Amino acid sequence: MARTYPPADFGDLGQRHEVHVFLYRFGDWGLQYLLLQAEPRQERVWRPVVGAIDWDEDVRHAALRQVFSDVGVAHAFDLISPPWGLISDVGDLQLVQWPVGFQVPHHDALLKPQRAITALNWCGFERAMHLLDASLFRQNLLQLHLRLSA
Repeated sequence: MARTYPPADFGDLGQRHEVHVFLYRFGDWGLQYLLLQAEPRQERVWRPVVGAIDWDEDVRHAALRQVFSDVGVAHAFDLISPPWGLISDVGDLQLVQWPVGFQVPHHDALLKPQRAITALNWCGFERAMHLLDASLFRQNLLQLHLRLSA
């Protein structure tokens, strides 16, 4: 079961911290989120931008680095991060997942997906919740959506 985890307690060995970055925009049809599909495409798994947080960086820096690496966007109009991450146990490893919202402009001209990214999909909140396979992705999107919709 997932638990909340305060950001100041970055833990010791046996933990992996990663960012779940949801690129978002305010489009013609309202608030939209970008989901990615990566190799192998046969799995049809949609996800946000996901990346490990290095020992020498904070959540925001890790989010900026990973977004640039996956889709080529270097700057966010706005970058939001809720104060809590979620913990899940994967065998002997605790995985701490930090949601981050990364606002991009309405048009797609800035997006330059890397080779490992096989598909991009802008969708509204309900569709994104339906497409996301992992429950922790859905919980992190819900956290961000509630902040953005307030």
